[in-house]
Amino acid sequence: MAHSVVTVEHLHVRYPDGREVAISGAPFVVDEGERVAILGPNGSGKSTLLRAVLGLARATAGTVDVLGHDPARDFEAIRPRVGAVLQDVEAQLLAPTVGQDLALGLAGRGLSRSEVDQRVETIARSFDLVQLMDNVPHYLSGGERRKVALAGALVTEPELVVLDEPFAGLDPRSRRELTELIRADHDRRRMTLILTTHEVQEIPDLVDTVYLLSEEGVLVGRGSPPEIFSRQDLLLACNVEPPPLTRLLAALAERGERIPISNDPDEVARALLAWREGAPARS
Repeated sequence: MAHSVVTVEHLHVRYPDGREVAISGAPFVVDEGERVAILGPNGSGKSTLLRAVLGLARATAGTVDVLGHDPARDFEAIRPRVGAVLQDVEAQLLAPTVGQDLALGLAGRGLSRSEVDQRVETIARSFDLVQLMDNVPHYLSGGERRKVALAGALVTEPELVVLDEPFAGLDPRSRRELTELIRADHDRRRMTLILTTHEVQEIPDLVDTVYLLSEEGVLVGRGSPPEIFSRQDLLLACNVEPPPLTRLLAALAERGERIPISNDPDEVARALLAWREGAPARS
C-alpha cells in the first residue's frame, strides 16, 4: 500500500501584507516515490501550496502534513529531508563559487570533508558542472544557474523534491537537459517529486500524476497526464493549454477520428499514417 508523503486539505494562508490565498476542492495527496505536477493559471495559488508544503507559509486554516509533520511548526525536522528550487533561483545561490554552493547544503550533516567532496564531485559530474566549479554563480547563464540550484537541492539526496517553475525562462535544449536530470535522479533513488510549471510539453515525460488548479484556487482534477490532457473542457476552464500534439489529437477526435493520445511525435506520426491508410491506429 502506498505511503503518503504529503497531504494538504482546505488550505488557507494569510500573508503579512494581508493578502489571503485559499485552496479548496479535492485533497492534495502525494505518495512516496510519486512524481506530481500542479497546473493552473497565475494567481491560482500554486506557489502558495508549495510554500505551505515547504513550511515557508503557515496555514491559518486547513491541514498540511509533510513526512508526518506540520512543516511550518516542525521546519527543522523536515528541512534535511526536503530539497527545493523556487522561482527566484538567484536567492538560492549564496556561495562565492559553484563548488562551494553545492557543498553548502551538506554543512552540519555530520559528514567528513572527504565525504562532502565526494558528494559534490558526484553531483557535479552528473549535472555536467565540473568545468564550472570555480565560477561565480551570478555570472552563469539562466540554464546553468538552474542546473546548479537543482544540483544543490539534490546533493543531499532528499526524500522529497519541490520545484516551482523549474523551466521558467529556459530555451528548449535547457528544458530537455533539466528534464533528463530530474528523471535520472528519480530513476536512481525514487525520490518524491512535486513541481509547478507552465511548460506543459515537458509534463508527459516527467510526472505520473497531474493536479489541475482553477483560477479560484480549487483543485478540480487529478489524473495521469493522458487523462488530464484529454479533458479539454477542464483545461480550458482552468486556463491551461495542453501540449500541441494533444490539441491536434483532440481536434481529430472532434471530427470523429480517434488517434491514441501520445506525447511522442514519432508514435503520433505512425498512428496518423495508419489512420490515413485505413488501418487501425495502434499506440
